[in-house]
Amino acid sequence: MVCLILFLGVGAALFLNTTARKPFAVILFVADNINPSALTAARLFVGGGDARLQIEEFPNTALCRNPANDFSVPEAASASTSIAAGKHVNRDSLCTDPSGAKLPSLLEEATLAGRSTGLITTGEIVGTTAAAYYAKSLDAKNHADLLAQFCAHAPYDFVAGGGAQDFAAGADTQKPVGDAGKTPLKQLGGKDGKGAVTLRSMAELESQPFWKKLPVLAPLSSGPLAPTRFGEGNPDSPSLSDLVRVAIRHLQSNSRGYLLVIDDPMIASAAAANDAETMFARLLALDQAVGTAKRYAGADALIIVTGRENIGGVQLNGYPLLRDKGVAILALNNQGYPSLCWSTGPGYASEKSPPPTKPKKNSPGILTQPAAYPLPSGVGTAGDVLTLGVGQGSENLHGFLDLTDIHRVIKDSL
Repeated sequence: MVCLILFLGVGAALFLNTTARKPFAVILFVADNINPSALTAARLFVGGGDARLQIEEFPNTALCRNPANDFSVPEAASASTSIAAGKHVNRDSLCTDPSGAKLPSLLEEATLAGRSTGLITTGEIVGTTAAAYYAKSLDAKNHADLLAQFCAHAPYDFVAGGGAQDFAAGADTQKPVGDAGKTPLKQLGGKDGKGAVTLRSMAELESQPFWKKLPVLAPLSSGPLAPTRFGEGNPDSPSLSDLVRVAIRHLQSNSRGYLLVIDDPMIASAAAANDAETMFARLLALDQAVGTAKRYAGADALIIVTGRENIGGVQLNGYPLLRDKGVAILALNNQGYPSLCWSTGPGYASEKSPPPTKPKKNSPGILTQPAAYPLPSGVGTAGDVLTLGVGQGSENLHGFLDLTDIHRVIKDSL
């Protein structure tokens, strides 16, 4: 008996020390304008030349190429699919290759692996970038179809974001929601009948018992979530950090671990409007949420922050002083010309929000952010995106990669 116990003990020790153990928590942040130019400007905006972002502490970094299948510069749907499904697809396609084959997303693969699953978006839940994790479509702009697919999809354990108008009909009324007209909220969750509990405020999310195994759907605002950076626990204006914290608490009760995806399309929205102040605020809110994820998920979690596409082409020009920050970065510099400019877009000024044309020569407003080529909105720019990671598996992030490689790194950790 002693020999048997000794044999089993040695065997268990060898197994634990030689078998590659997968991380319990896997957290993926996906956003736009995660590139050196935008991150440097955001860092200077928040604290000057001595400031540091929390993602700068991540030990592993790669530059990722991000083409679509048919364009060298991607848009939201194809770039999101590269990460979510690990394949390059055509412009405006979601998890559907050019032949029409439907591709599983990371969250769907995590479900099959027995993990809890969560999706947070600063945009609308039935928005293009969030839909990459539940929809299969050749037309990412077909909102009615995306809504129908979301309602028919087996529910993830935690979903939160904006777009509450898509879920305005309560389960009591059994009225159809959205433009599709065929997907009552009562049927949310598809054929398995599990459904989801719908919560509409941060207070309700905080009070929801995390040990209950009911899927949670939280449409928290009519439009996108506000770019707030208020402290954790604010019931009136939940920050992205609030949502990350609550999601981790809800998902971590699964003994097999979890995958949480945080999608932030609103950085691109601010960039398309040439509104650098809002873009910086959203980048900093994302950075704060990354810090929250590190704190609550534990030291052994795999956390990856990756760019998706680059919008607008923001550049910070001139020679700001080491302590310059805030409005000193946004306003005219000491030489009298705008510190911030864009490659395309409407330009931005506090006096005209935004101005219809380029500011007159030699008379820019103090917060003017001119665009080299005026357009109604900023467009995509060519450029590799940054991917940063910490935790087991992130050591594969180095050198030049493809955006589809991020899918592989995450999938191998499930």
